[in-house]
Amino acid sequence: MSAFGLKMVALLAMTCDHLGLVLGRDGWGLLPLDSTILRAIGRMAFPLFAFCLAQGWQQTRNRKRYFQNLLWGALVSQLPFSMAFAPSNLTAVSTDATQACFAWPFLIGAAVAVGAYWLLVLHRHYDHSLLLVAMAALVPGLRLQIRGVCLLGENANVFYTFLMAFFCLYLLTGQEALSREERIAAVLAAPVLLIAYGLPADYGTGLLGIVLIVGFVLLKRKAQQLAFLALWSFLYYGLLVGNPRSMVCCALAGGVLLLYDPQAQSRFRAKRFFYGYYPAHLLALGLLNFAMRG
Repeated sequence: MSAFGLKMVALLAMTCDHLGLVLGRDGWGLLPLDSTILRAIGRMAFPLFAFCLAQGWQQTRNRKRYFQNLLWGALVSQLPFSMAFAPSNLTAVSTDATQACFAWPFLIGAAVAVGAYWLLVLHRHYDHSLLLVAMAALVPGLRLQIRGVCLLGENANVFYTFLMAFFCLYLLTGQEALSREERIAAVLAAPVLLIAYGLPADYGTGLLGIVLIVGFVLLKRKAQQLAFLALWSFLYYGLLVGNPRSMVCCALAGGVLLLYDPQAQSRFRAKRFFYGYYPAHLLALGLLNFAMRG
């Protein structure tokens, strides 16, 4: 199986999960089947995407550009993510409440993120991507609700988990190239950013999502990666969430990874499709929420 095939399996599993959430019993109750089955199937998605991200980190020729693509993904996806999954949008209860505010602690996180990116990634050179970092760091702090419809909520989309994993990888794999001043900055910045954007991000619960991505990079052999995935599934879904069905389905993603061949080539790359599908399908689900409320 090529990387394209791996991403397609992950994308289909993710779609099952999101349809189960919005259309199932936790949402509008429109499905004629048990939505928990779809949600369990969806547990395969994140491990597969995490593995693809780890492969991308190791194989890309330009990590800074890869990081910038993730920044754009985080920015573009945040509003559709809130529209699709904010609990208040998944109910027919309507209010006239309008609220717009900003959680000020995110200013600290944004300042730390910009400083860490400028120092550790750009090595004190200015780049327009600094503005992207600032915007991406500030957006999760925005709270916007219009007539009871949540447009920007408390949780951050999964791209933020990817971004934080990349930040950790920069620190872990680039220590030799860091000066003493940069290492001190990294020690100070890491806990602030992990707390600010790891915990409220999708799959950031307990920072376990970040741990899985980093583990896939640090463990080189496939057998080690599969064992780590099984352990991660047990810790996350077995102990933390307490859902055996999700734990098993998450671990089954290892079976898909067994089929992956890094040498396999596909005629299809569709890079823009994979980046664009996430916010596009969330926007469609968000608009469905609004239609159901109406």
